[in-house]
Amino acid sequence: MQFKTFDTYFPAAKQLRTEFDRRFKNPLQPRADRFVWDYWHVPGEYTLLRTQAHAFFTRKLYERFHRHLVEWGRENLGCHDVSPPWLSCYVEGCRQERHADVPHGPLAFVYSLTPWSARKFSGGETFLEGHKDVPAKFNRLLVFNPALPHGVREVRGTHDPRFGRLVIHGWFVNPRPFWYGPLSVNEISEGVETGLGEVLSGKLNLGRGLLSVRLKIANTGRVNQVQPLVNTLVGGESRDTRELLKILGELRFSKHRSSTDLTLPLMVE
Repeated sequence: MQFKTFDTYFPAAKQLRTEFDRRFKNPLQPRADRFVWDYWHVPGEYTLLRTQAHAFFTRKLYERFHRHLVEWGRENLGCHDVSPPWLSCYVEGCRQERHADVPHGPLAFVYSLTPWSARKFSGGETFLEGHKDVPAKFNRLLVFNPALPHGVREVRGTHDPRFGRLVIHGWFVNPRPFWYGPLSVNEISEGVETGLGEVLSGKLNLGRGLLSVRLKIANTGRVNQVQPLVNTLVGGESRDTRELLKILGELRFSKHRSSTDLTLPLMVE
C-alpha cells in the first residue's frame, strides 16, 4: 500500500472553505489579507501559489484543524507531528512535475478544500507512479509514500483562485509508538524489543519504508489483533512482511487490569 485516501476527513471542512471564499469574494477589493501568496515557480518542477496554512486561516479554526491532523496521525499512523503545512492554490498552468520527497518525512499528505464535483478546470489530480491518478475531492485526505515519484496534473480552465485546486499539504513526521491504556513506556519498549529480535537483527528482508500497525493488547498481555494501518515497504519479500505480522501477533506485554491499543510504526532502512 503506497497510498490511502480518507474521505469526509475533517468535520469543519466547510468552515475552512468559507474563510477562503470570503477573503476572495470581491476581486476588486484590495484587502491586505489577500496579499499572502508566494508564486512559486521552479522551471521543470513546480508552478503554484502557496502560503503557510497557519498564517491564512483564523487562529481558532486553523488550530482546530491542526490538532485534528496531529492527533489523527498519532493514532492512525504512529507519527507524532506534522511539518508546517502549506496552503496551495492551482490555477491556469499550475502543476507539479514528477518528483520524490526525501527526506522530509515518512508519509506525505494532501488535504483537499477543492469543490471537486463542481470544478471548472481540468487536471489537478495527484499522480503516483504506478497507480491511478487520485482526484482532490473535497474534504479528502490523501496519505502516501513520499519516496514514490509523484506530482500534480496541470490545471487548465481558470485563472480565478476561487475556482482552482485548493489543498493543504505537508508531511507526517516523528514516528514512534502511541497508545491508549495502562502499559508504561518501559513495558511497551520491553515487549516490542524482546519480541522483534529477528527483525532487529536483520534476518527478515523487509526492504525499506514504513509499516504502521495497531496492536490490540488484552489485559493478559497477549496480542488479540494485529491491524496493518499503513505499509510503504518496497524492495523486500512479501513472505517476510507476513512473517513480521505473525511475530507482532506473538508479542507479550505485562498484565494489567485493562487492555491497551498500541499504534506501532516500524521504520525500515
